[in-house]
Amino acid sequence: MPAIQCGHDAAVAAYDTAHGYEGGIDALAKRMGHNVNTLTHKVNLRNTTHHLTLRDAIEMQWQSRDYRILHAMADELQHVCIRATPAHSEGDPIDTLMRLQMDFADYVQSLGEALTHRAGGVSRNQMRKAEHHAAEAVASVGHALAMLRGLMREEPKA
Repeated sequence: MPAIQCGHDAAVAAYDTAHGYEGGIDALAKRMGHNVNTLTHKVNLRNTTHHLTLRDAIEMQWQSRDYRILHAMADELQHVCIRATPAHSEGDPIDTLMRLQMDFADYVQSLGEALTHRAGGVSRNQMRKAEHHAAEAVASVGHALAMLRGLMREEPKA
C-alpha cells in the first residue's frame, strides 16, 4: 500500500524521505550526487538558511522511489496524484477489459470493507487501501483507453 499520510506537510515529507531511505540520508545524498551535510541542512525542518529546491525534491523522489513529497504537495493544494498510464496498445483487448473489471472490483471491495468495519470511523489503513485500489482502477481505465486508441482505424482521406 502507498505510504501517503493525509495532511502530511511537504517539508516533513522531504525530511522523512531523506531519513527514511534505505541506508539513510548518507546513501541518498551519495546517490543524488549531493554533499550529505548540504542535503541534511536542506531537509532540516528548523534550518532557515538552506532550502530544498524543486529540482532537488524531484531528484530525491526519483532516486528514492518515495513519492510522499509529491503527494504531500498535492494534498496541501487539495489535489491527488496517480501514476501516469503508459500506452499499452498491444495485447489482448479482452484481457485489458477483464483487468479493468478486476481492478474496479478490488476498489469496490476496499470501499465495502471500510464502510462495513468502520467502528469509530474509517482507519488510516482502510483509507490507504481504498486510495491504492482507486489509483489502480483509474490506471486500468487509462490502459483500456490506450488499448482502444491503438485499435482505431485511420480516418478516410477527403
